[in-house]
Amino acid sequence: MKKMVVSLLIVALMLPGLKTVSAAQGFDKNIVGSPKLAVLVDGKKIIFQGGDPFPENGRVQVPLRGVGEALGAEVDYDGVGKKVKYIRDKKSIELTLGSKEAIVDGHVVKMDTAAKAIQGRTFVPLRFVSENLGKTVKWDAVGNWVWIGSQEIPDITEVTELEDIKPYRHYYQGYEYMSQVDGKDLDFARVIDGNATPVQLRKLTIMDIWMVSDGKNDGIRVRYRGPDKLTIFFLQGNGDIRRRDAFVVDQGDGTYIGQFPIVSSPDNHYKYGGDWKNFKIKDINYFFFQVTSDPDDSIRLFSNPFK
Repeated sequence: MKKMVVSLLIVALMLPGLKTVSAAQGFDKNIVGSPKLAVLVDGKKIIFQGGDPFPENGRVQVPLRGVGEALGAEVDYDGVGKKVKYIRDKKSIELTLGSKEAIVDGHVVKMDTAAKAIQGRTFVPLRFVSENLGKTVKWDAVGNWVWIGSQEIPDITEVTELEDIKPYRHYYQGYEYMSQVDGKDLDFARVIDGNATPVQLRKLTIMDIWMVSDGKNDGIRVRYRGPDKLTIFFLQGNGDIRRRDAFVVDQGDGTYIGQFPIVSSPDNHYKYGGDWKNFKIKDINYFFFQVTSDPDDSIRLFSNPFK
């Protein structure tokens, strides 16, 4: 029985995409890995300096400056008095480390969690600060995200620049059709930081990318909006392109999560021969998502965030 379970896990991570199933059916429970807790302000993920956000008693604590600056607030920290102050427009919040009482617009307000110092870094309760600075806050359980303000996701043209395609052509060597539209070569590329999702690509929105594993075999999961089928290509250079089709789970909230294997047995039937099992996530330079009904003026590459 144990050997059968292990075999099924390998199949689940190594085979190309099979079908789309409902959230109730879900993924194999023995495959683990979850999206990283993240905070988005007006659709853009905050990159915190001085520590990562963390959950505490059903609340999210974040580094004091990252959230304040992302919300457009002035931030002041009094190390002697152990106080944090935010000012945005005509709103003000003053927090004292270790205290569940805050002063909001001159009035004392009770909180259910306190600002605190951890290993020399100061963290504050995200929802309390955001809402009292006039921003709406929504928890996204599927993505393990906190949305603050607008949930409009930036378009690729807002977060990238058009680049000459020449430095990237060797990734499509032997597969030139992938960098063409209607048989004509594209002249430009757009490169997205794999850590900078979410981003809108016309009819496809890539929400997030993270690693999963069954303990022996690795894979990646991609949360996205768009068609219920999704294909990814792993690009290494000089035409070393490996195609993966997703096993897709419909999340029931307008998004899907696609699971892709890193190592896939069909590679054995191509030029890789006996070396196909040695393929690693770090060997990939870029991810390329294929949406045949979504032509563009440039190739769109995601840098590998797991290098």
